[in-house]
Amino acid sequence: MPKQPHLPESVALSARVDALYQQEDSQNSVQDTGDNTNLVAAISEQNNIHPELSGYHPIVTGANAFASRSILTEMATRNIDAQYYIWHNDQSGQLLLKDLWRAAERGVIVRLLLDDFNNNAEFDQHLLRFASHPNIAVRIINPLVHRKLQTLNYVTGLPRINRRMHNKSMTFDKQITIIGGRNIGNEYLSNDQNSQFADLDVLLIGKVVGDIDNSFASYWSSPLSFDIETLVKPDNDVPSGFLEALDKLGPEDKDDDRSDVTVYKTAIEESTIDEDLLNKRVPFRWTDMQFLSDDVGKLSKTVSSETNLVHQLRTLLGSPTKQLTIISSYFVPTKDGVDTLVKLAESGIDIKILTNSFDATDVTAVHSGYIQWRPVLLKAGVRIYELKSTASEEKRENKLWKARSQSSTSLHAKTFAVDDYQVFIGSYNVDPRSANINTEMGVIINDDQLAKQLHGALSDDLLNQAYEVKLLDNGKLQWHTMENDKKVVYDSEPRVDVSDHIWLTIMSWLPIDWLL
Repeated sequence: MPKQPHLPESVALSARVDALYQQEDSQNSVQDTGDNTNLVAAISEQNNIHPELSGYHPIVTGANAFASRSILTEMATRNIDAQYYIWHNDQSGQLLLKDLWRAAERGVIVRLLLDDFNNNAEFDQHLLRFASHPNIAVRIINPLVHRKLQTLNYVTGLPRINRRMHNKSMTFDKQITIIGGRNIGNEYLSNDQNSQFADLDVLLIGKVVGDIDNSFASYWSSPLSFDIETLVKPDNDVPSGFLEALDKLGPEDKDDDRSDVTVYKTAIEESTIDEDLLNKRVPFRWTDMQFLSDDVGKLSKTVSSETNLVHQLRTLLGSPTKQLTIISSYFVPTKDGVDTLVKLAESGIDIKILTNSFDATDVTAVHSGYIQWRPVLLKAGVRIYELKSTASEEKRENKLWKARSQSSTSLHAKTFAVDDYQVFIGSYNVDPRSANINTEMGVIINDDQLAKQLHGALSDDLLNQAYEVKLLDNGKLQWHTMENDKKVVYDSEPRVDVSDHIWLTIMSWLPIDWLL
């Protein structure tokens, strides 16, 4: 590993960010770009009305999630901080990098912090070109040592590289931020013809944004984060210019006409978030919120497990007294978690769970860590729903989970509601990996309206997009759903063939829950 993780240039860039907010009139600290400079003033005015509260607005569809990030990047005038587990080098990833580059050209300071688990040699070169701009810095956290022969990393450093930064946030001018379950990639942002993730983000303003900003700063300044230039050397055989290398978008003057970016162009054209923010028309709900985040030291095992986000959740949420609704793409409760859920259900707590069906999940091993617990949970009275891979917009009554029809849909949201007033939204899955290995983040929103909406989303109306798993008196399971407006009951797990069943059974026997 490089001895010096942070280069003087990127340290100086962060010092410039700090200086921007130490000035009395920081709105004028970067080049005036017209009406867009009113964003800070418009948000500050709302913050002043609710000084101790935070405002949230859900971002449901992938297209809106992309448009929000793109438009807010265009509106920013001071700095943008982005922190992501995955940033794909596809159309959405390159379009957003292009937006960030253009922001840097206006004088906006851009800091991009990425986990290293999903990068490759080609993207390394792209990030290196991106970071060549004097207003941009890119850091990789807990990086792989071998950049080109990445398989070697699993031989030489598996315990370290098994720990990943799963956080996801994008903050603009330290005034407004987007957090939730989405990474950056076509499958997350509604432009993948083979698969799409049903997910949930929230747009946040107010007091909680400062906490998210502080969390980013702690990860950014950590000795575990490395400037991309310390890890990657330029490849002379590839284009040296950033814009020239945007191979997923086509020529600079034609990128908006290519069919593979049409959905993003349309999303931006149809979005009114810029005008709505400037005119204070976004229907933010103001309430008390708590931000939760793992300490960056979790990646190096240098902090106590008592600081983990899962312990913060238990402290802040306590024990439900009436209802618990869990929506988790990867649901691996483990024996201790199952024991807790069973005790709650047997005490009269109404518990509902939505996770992926076998055919919908993108990680088969995770499904094997979940299926063994279904009978126990169902016997205790827990209701379990499994999203179908064929879930589409048609017949979708629960607008909270609206998704564009694709050949395959997979749940990727991570949220749960406790009783009538507390909702968690973030990157945390209900599995051992989120609890003990990866770093996570999220917010607890204290709002009865949102809690009731989430509780109500898991009902019979969901059967157009999901199966409800039921336990028979003989101990066998059934999957109930709606197909073509008719109720259908499956006596065996839908879309699981014999080889799948054998594989899942073998995987469920292995002691690998802690890795899932």
